[in-house]
Amino acid sequence: MDNLIVVIGVPVTIICVLFVIACVVAMVFSNGVKYPKVPNYTLDQQWDHAPLLFSATEIEPMALAHHAEATDVDGGSASGKW
Repeated sequence: MDNLIVVIGVPVTIICVLFVIACVVAMVFSNGVKYPKVPNYTLDQQWDHAPLLFSATEIEPMALAHHAEATDVDGGSASGKW
């Protein structure tokens, strides 16, 4: 077991230290990079994008089985007033 620690542990430690050094160097050299600011949407502006629907029921691992889709239990609705 001690031999495996030396054979596996030393290269993994060296690789981790190199990655940390590379990340620090990348942060130092990317200090001046500026990204364009995304304007915030307000309700007085015209909405020109297609509607979006975010639903966890459409994700395959969370979706109901195909035999259970005949009933209306796999989704919901929302309404509100502005």
